[in-house]
Amino acid sequence: MTSDITHPVPNPERLGTLTRRYARYSRTAGGLGSVLGGVLVLVTYFVGALALPKSVEGRLALASAPLIWIAGKELLRTRFYQQLGRVQESMTPSERRWHLGFTLFTAIVSVAVIAFLLVSARDDLARLATPGRLGYLAFVAAMPLLAWRFMRTPLEFIIGIFLVAQAAVVLAGGHYALGEQPQAPIVAVVLIVVGIRQHMEFHSLKRELAQIGAR
Repeated sequence: MTSDITHPVPNPERLGTLTRRYARYSRTAGGLGSVLGGVLVLVTYFVGALALPKSVEGRLALASAPLIWIAGKELLRTRFYQQLGRVQESMTPSERRWHLGFTLFTAIVSVAVIAFLLVSARDDLARLATPGRLGYLAFVAAMPLLAWRFMRTPLEFIIGIFLVAQAAVVLAGGHYALGEQPQAPIVAVVLIVVGIRQHMEFHSLKRELAQIGAR
């Protein structure tokens, strides 16, 4: 005996659109990871400018912001926003160009800063062997790698470079004054709004994909 029950086949065009929207969360749509980055920028920017910690522990906490952001957003990206299966978003040629360009620019700046410090301290390299200065050099040296691996959009690049640079400066004993790096809090607010919107869109996307899967 055969069954006359048939299941509607999902529209291929709609399914392709949903898949592309879902794939964005593997790379360019940060969702709550973007919110986390924006909040960390606002907190560290104003704390660093208005209430800079005096203790070593306080400065270490402030300097840990980029690591917290990277770890948090990567966990959200892989564990939450890819919970329905891994779908990788492809980079367009223009995205590859700007990503490579920003990374090369960051590498040039990092090399220049490190070279300047080494030349300035060539007669007494022991000056660079303090924990604070070594931490500064470590963050500056790691900046291009972090930009290449984890800063996937222009907005992420702006706040990510700020967080890494501020971490280096704080470990070296300095800080950004209020009014310096004004792009950081502005972009942070934008990224928070974008991240919240992306997170809400993800829940809508999940419902649409669930409806297709239930057919």
